[in-house]
Amino acid sequence: MAERVGRMISVEVGVADEAAGAGIAELMMGESSPVSGCERAITDGSVLRYLRAFSVPESVEAQRCAVWVDFGITYDENAEADSIVKWLLRTLKTYEGPIVLRIDTTEIPIDEGPLSALIREKVRQSV
Repeated sequence: MAERVGRMISVEVGVADEAAGAGIAELMMGESSPVSGCERAITDGSVLRYLRAFSVPESVEAQRCAVWVDFGITYDENAEADSIVKWLLRTLKTYEGPIVLRIDTTEIPIDEGPLSALIREKVRQSV
C-alpha cells in the first residue's frame, strides 16, 4: 500500500515589499486586509487559507523578494488539479508587479504546463 501524503499544497508568493505583499494577500483572498487563518473556497473540493506574510532579512534572496506571502491549499477527493491550476494562474496573472512563485518549496514559472504537472502529481499522490 502506498503511503499517502497530506492534502495540502503550500503556495508562497515572493514580492518586492510589504505593500506588494498586502496586495497579493488581498488579491488571493478576495478581501482587503485578510488575517492569518482566513479561508476562501477556490474550487469544488479545495480551499485557500492565508497563513502569513513575512520579510526576508537582508540577504541575497532579499534582492529578489523582500517579502513572502504564504498560503495553503487544502483539498479533498473531489478536487481537480486542473481547476486549482486554472484558478491560481488566473488570479496571479492579474497582479501587475513582479512575483516569484513557489509550490511546496519548488520555485516554478507562472505557466500552465509546469504548474499543472506539479499540482496534478501532488493531488494524485494524496487522494
